[in-house]
Amino acid sequence: MDIELIKDIYNLHIKGFEGLDFDVIRKNNYEITYNKNIMDCYSNFISNFDVKNQKEFEKNIDEADKVFNDINRSTAVYLIPFMEELYNNREKYFVTDKYKLVSTEVWQIYNDFAKLDNIETNCNLDVELELASDMKEYANCVMSCYQTDDENDPYGDLDEGYRQGYMNYKNIYNDIENEFYYIKVNGKVVGTTQSTYNNKIYGIYSLALKEDYRNKGIGKEVLKQQLQMCKSKNINTAYLQTEQGFYPSKMYRKFGFKDLCVVYYYLKK
Repeated sequence: MDIELIKDIYNLHIKGFEGLDFDVIRKNNYEITYNKNIMDCYSNFISNFDVKNQKEFEKNIDEADKVFNDINRSTAVYLIPFMEELYNNREKYFVTDKYKLVSTEVWQIYNDFAKLDNIETNCNLDVELELASDMKEYANCVMSCYQTDDENDPYGDLDEGYRQGYMNYKNIYNDIENEFYYIKVNGKVVGTTQSTYNNKIYGIYSLALKEDYRNKGIGKEVLKQQLQMCKSKNINTAYLQTEQGFYPSKMYRKFGFKDLCVVYYYLKK
């Protein structure tokens, strides 16, 4: 397991969040990420721990409770392998009467760019990516891809607060870029995707299609085009995050992505 790469991805991930109306409180041995408009635990968590024992951990959690109580949230822990004490002793720290495991996420990377041009997407449609310029319009398009009112929709509904985050997007850091794209088929907008990157790592986020355009190979074609962008920027590693056991993780593996690590979200009861 490449711990340094995992750390680099985490730092890029959090910096990307900040441009979408997120706040980060950075302490000596942990940090808290939160969004006052979004309720879910994927946007409100404590992470980046450097603790050696239960006492230090509980002190950090008590401090996080005060922050999350003020914004009417439950404290969530985003647990990643470089937080070795907690990660390697999960059963000790996250006992079931105090914490609930709400998500198991897999981080996957792509670095075999020599094979990229040979990947077949089996998509016979004219797919193109167009940079968004109007973030209000883009935000509405993102929400329309996710909020289908279908309880069986694997994308799941997106918290309404994300709309505000996209509308208010601002570039905060000079060392990273966020790019937001419309997915178009024959000139019609059918979905959205996002790239967050620096000079070493290229992250692919929020690749979502409207219901009528799924299962047509469009997502694979979009993924290939984003990896080609990554290659053109001379970035050697692309990554994405998805729920473990969820069908996209299997599709990405077939595409050539490799599992880097598994991370966990624990919600305090």
